[in-house]
Amino acid sequence: MVSSKSQVYAEVCREILAVVEDEPSATARYASAACLLSQAFDYYFWTGFYVVDSEKSAELVVGPYQGTLGCLRIPFGRGVCGTAAQTLETQLVPDVHKFPGHIACDSRTNSEIVVPVFNDNGELAAVLDVDSTELSSFDKEDQAALEDLCRKLLKGATQA
Repeated sequence: MVSSKSQVYAEVCREILAVVEDEPSATARYASAACLLSQAFDYYFWTGFYVVDSEKSAELVVGPYQGTLGCLRIPFGRGVCGTAAQTLETQLVPDVHKFPGHIACDSRTNSEIVVPVFNDNGELAAVLDVDSTELSSFDKEDQAALEDLCRKLLKGATQA
């Protein structure tokens, strides 16, 4: 039986939240989410987190991910990840080559979704970045599911 995308999201998000429920480390939570999300969807080419650098508050540093080599640092306002960090809004990009200032960490990426992750204090902690080699891989259904997961991912985390 083939599951719908919404069913797969519901199941993988339940699994992620169950795995991280008593885990205080944000890093462990990010690593678990990146792993389980990347395994759940064939069109996820690169899946991971860019974390707000505690030393340089307007810069993201690569965190746990699954995929090819990622960019190490991304300034706020630069590329899709930096734009999501600066605007605090999800960026749903059907064609990254048309996105102003796109950073090509891997030239095979063609579409991308980036979702802000906030800590319990409502401060930006990271962004979830998912890339695909196909154009227009992500839609409002992906956005809603990933935003819901990111709202819950750090609930109760006590360590960066």
